Amino acid sequence: MLKNFGLKISILAIIFLMAASDSMAQTRIRFARGRNSATVTGRLAAGATRGFVLRASQGQVLTGTLSSTNGKADFTQGNLHDTQYSQTVEENGDVYISIDNHGSRTTRFTLTISIQ
Repeated sequence: MLKNFGLKISILAIIFLMAASDSMAQTRIRFARGRNSATVTGRLAAGATRGFVLRASQGQVLTGTLSSTNGKADFTQGNLHDTQYSQTVEENGDVYISIDNHGSRTTRFTLTISIQ
């Protein structure tokens, strides 16, 4: 009986870790050579969050535009919830952006990021 309990705990731990790693996954945005913008399309489940990361240099201005088929997806940075995003990069390195679907159904989205 104790052996079965240990096996069940191990299986639950594996399931939890897989779910946690999926929710923390970041999609890296890369700009094509000579380009200063990139567009990403995809699907976002109801209530889900998706993260993106890109490399930027101090002083660059990062702007983003997000559209979705349900009109309920937005950028979420602290208390900001909007389909437009702008930020001046404070230091060299990775910049993290997240989008959320506040709708009750999966939605398709188009995310365009520009950097100057």
